[in-house]
Amino acid sequence: METLTSISDDCPYRECDGTGLIWIKDNKENREFMRECRCKEIKALERKLRGARIPDEFKQTTINSFDINLYTKQESKERAITAKRIAGNYVKKFPLMVEQGKGLYLFSKTKGSGKTRLAASIMNALLQVHDTKENPLSIYYSPAADLLAEIKRTFGEESPVSSSDIIDAVKGVDVLILDDIGVEKVSDWVEETFTRILDYRLQHKKVTIFTSNLELDELDEKYPQGRISSRIEKMTFPVKMPDEKIRSLLAQKENEDLLDLLLE
Repeated sequence: METLTSISDDCPYRECDGTGLIWIKDNKENREFMRECRCKEIKALERKLRGARIPDEFKQTTINSFDINLYTKQESKERAITAKRIAGNYVKKFPLMVEQGKGLYLFSKTKGSGKTRLAASIMNALLQVHDTKENPLSIYYSPAADLLAEIKRTFGEESPVSSSDIIDAVKGVDVLILDDIGVEKVSDWVEETFTRILDYRLQHKKVTIFTSNLELDELDEKYPQGRISSRIEKMTFPVKMPDEKIRSLLAQKENEDLLDLLLE
């Protein structure tokens, strides 16, 4: 048999042109036919997860552009400087972090303090520096609440993807960014779901980056079974972010720049 399909990098297995179909010619029987590529199922799952990708506003963020001067308090500036330095060195020493299975736990009680922005900057830097053709890096970002909602949507009879499919995909990704863990409404099912994901990632030394409004020792109050905090503590290095809101300052700065354009 002869494969007539052009091979493309769009197929993770390099067996098809990225469409999920392989065109085969059977010279013995003098016929041609199509068969499904192994990547078709993966692509279907990726489409299912596409709604939980990183927000557009963070797609171009970089560690260098993480502006320390947006913080007005001296303590905030010092924490931001430390967090930025840790983020940069984490990217530089990422192979060592992978060996140890160590991620980061970015936390502060204040919403809009820059946690998600810095986590997204790390993700973008990892893709730029460490994602190569020879060693592709799979990264998945999701707010914790969105991930749970995505899993719950599979419970309907019409769903083509099972909850186990999504959980397995999240468990196995090279780098998982779980944003705002602790803001979701907790139930036994929620704690069990996170435990399944974290257990696998801990055992297989998969890198996970968390952001949260809770300190590590406060996680037990949120997850009463006590299985989440110990796993996150083992999996990550805690990074205290400033307790100062900068989201509104960023919006003001963007509006000032836009006003300059509008008044040219």
